[in-house]
Amino acid sequence: MLKLVGPFSLAEIHSWICFCIPDVPERTPPGEQVIMCFHSTFLDTQLECTYKRGEAIFRSDNVSTISILKDVLSKEATGRKMSVDMTHVISDESVTHTLRLLHPKLEYQLLLAKKVQLIDALKEIEVHEGSTDCVTEEYQAILKNADQLQAEFRMQPCHLERLYGMITDLYIDKFKFQGQNVKGKVPNLMAVLEEYDLDRLLEFFEEEK
Repeated sequence: MLKLVGPFSLAEIHSWICFCIPDVPERTPPGEQVIMCFHSTFLDTQLECTYKRGEAIFRSDNVSTISILKDVLSKEATGRKMSVDMTHVISDESVTHTLRLLHPKLEYQLLLAKKVQLIDALKEIEVHEGSTDCVTEEYQAILKNADQLQAEFRMQPCHLERLYGMITDLYIDKFKFQGQNVKGKVPNLMAVLEEYDLDRLLEFFEEEK
């Protein structure tokens, strides 16, 4: 949760939110208080914005969302030479929650890479044996869908980079709110991701405590 208090008008805080969040209408909604809710289609995380003249409260189950809002809103206020008070409450459970949401997406991409690595060997077996009857149904399915898997794999660097980027941001943001700079430990995080295991990743996120 992030709370912002300051001498801003409803129109001003709405314009700042427009700058932070895509597709928010530029026109300030009517009324004294506005409540808007957003849902990430990629991660299934939520963001609720409640704001009025002089006060804005943002709630999200993704620490990185709160971090981005904090940075952007702070810059907007500074750019207008406006003094604002920011307070936040961050839950460790929300970090674990986000990592668990990322888990099936990351696991799928890593499994895809392993399947593609098997394709050439399976094709050799098919040539030498004349069929793939001697391998498991799982391997037969890999060979049957080889073209589709390889096409998807060609797009994988983009997907993996996005997932790794989200996890890295989450790691940095979690400890930034605790007053710690852990950017120097990002290579260690990447090493954990290279040998991905959810429990080990969760442990790594707790090691700085």
